[in-house]
Amino acid sequence: MKKNVKITALVLAASLIVPLAACSKKTKETRKKRKTKKTTKVEESETTKRSLVPTDTTTETTEEPSESSSDYPDLLITVPEENCAIDFPTAETFRYTMDLTLDTEKNTVGGHVDIELFNYTGDTWEKLCFRDYSSLFEEGSGLAVSSNTHTYGAQTEINNITDSRSGEKIDYKRDVADISVVWVPLSSPLAPQEKMTLSYDFMATIPTLADRYGVKDDVFNVTNFYPILAEYTADGWSHEAFYNMGECFFSEVSQYDVTLTAPEEYMVLSTGTEVSSDTKDGKTVYKFDAPNVRDFVFSASKGFEKIEGDYDGTHINVVYDKAHPASREIDECAKACLKASQDSLAAFNEAFGKYPYPELDVILAPIDAGGMEYPNLVIITADSFYCSSNTAEDIPYELISVVVAHEIGHQWFMGIVGSNSGLEPWLDESFASYTELVYYEYLGIDKEPGYYSRRMMDLTDKNQQDFLKSQDICPINRSFYSFSSEYAYINAAYEYGKMALYQMEEILGREQFHGIIREYVRRNAFTNSTADRFFEVLFEAAGPNNDLLNTLVEGCFEGIDIG
Repeated sequence: MKKNVKITALVLAASLIVPLAACSKKTKETRKKRKTKKTTKVEESETTKRSLVPTDTTTETTEEPSESSSDYPDLLITVPEENCAIDFPTAETFRYTMDLTLDTEKNTVGGHVDIELFNYTGDTWEKLCFRDYSSLFEEGSGLAVSSNTHTYGAQTEINNITDSRSGEKIDYKRDVADISVVWVPLSSPLAPQEKMTLSYDFMATIPTLADRYGVKDDVFNVTNFYPILAEYTADGWSHEAFYNMGECFFSEVSQYDVTLTAPEEYMVLSTGTEVSSDTKDGKTVYKFDAPNVRDFVFSASKGFEKIEGDYDGTHINVVYDKAHPASREIDECAKACLKASQDSLAAFNEAFGKYPYPELDVILAPIDAGGMEYPNLVIITADSFYCSSNTAEDIPYELISVVVAHEIGHQWFMGIVGSNSGLEPWLDESFASYTELVYYEYLGIDKEPGYYSRRMMDLTDKNQQDFLKSQDICPINRSFYSFSSEYAYINAAYEYGKMALYQMEEILGREQFHGIIREYVRRNAFTNSTADRFFEVLFEAAGPNNDLLNTLVEGCFEGIDIG
């Protein structure tokens, strides 16, 4: 998720791995009542607001489903239990071994990378495709603005590309239409199931920018900074255009072994866990282990203050820049973010299956967005508007707390279950936005779920569906590139996708719908999913004869086989 802080809403991949049977399953012998109140194990939490739902389209014509258990049909399949384990895959994955250096004087990051990969498709690969997002921040890209306080990035230097099979050096070419697309021709094609190691050296420039990739007030957000292997799909190498309004990355689950050298006065937090650190001659050499993740990122600052907590086997670090506080309330705001992290894990472990990683880092940083998600690490705005208790309605620091919940929700929907965010943005952004409502429900707060209820705007109503189509908001499940405006995309991906999922919950019952999502996660964990895979699980579980569900899906989505 990536979002403009001027808006109070949260605005901001077929795979080679088959997981083991994650999550044990149970048969629901009786229907349960929908839960609306939950007693948490941790102190109270906080939350945020929504986006641009047109206020003139709400209706009071539809009654909210009754809480009577008899109103919800039994599922036609067994589903995993609440709090079920999500097992790491045992099948072979790619491995990135990286030796990196962060130069905080030159604002650069670079080093040596070895990628152990194999051709997981039935096609022979004549060339490889890499994505080099860092190069998009060079002058003329529009992603960074040069001024007295902001400087451009630069095109990434890539050298010494070597194929382990021959030891030959390889020249690369950048795509004429998109410099972030890097083509690496292979002198010897890679046959299906054949393995190789590709090595390269690189140097990337970090722009001085309050962004998910940039440095501001001596806080370095170092994300999407190294050339990463693209996804190979039925249509060939996937290289959809980068966009800066949401998640737009698409990669394979891999193992990461990372050595990072940084100035000793800098605290570093990253994807994965810190295995060791050794300080000598003013430098600290960190070693990080990050298994079964789609990317590796880190944040660093010499002004970081850290508070820590735990929830159900996951260690949580919350860091914030004490040297440049965005608010006089920053200490209390950080505590609220830790509380929101614990509550989010409690809610989402129960609803979707247990977070399988041992660590989660929450970085409060000066970014011009509500937040941004990465594997095991989320970046949250430290803007004074968000870091204020004055925005509280139901809980203290509500605005920033629900941003935390949304970004942690992405750990399941983008992280554990991946997707092509350019072609199907609703699969991660709508699901992550829906997790906000799961968070509210867990806390026993009815306000936000009520707003998305069929009482307010019934997505099974044809007049409402026609209005949303006239605004180019529906169908929801379209590519980012097919929407006529950012307004339409934001509302589809963040608002009406969330509303559609919540109304599925209303129609089927909360227990049943969460069970369906757990089954969806079980089948697709650590792979890259599609809309078809979600709806396949939905209609296997709900059956083809639920008129309200069918009307909602047919009116708000396109190309869905109800069965």
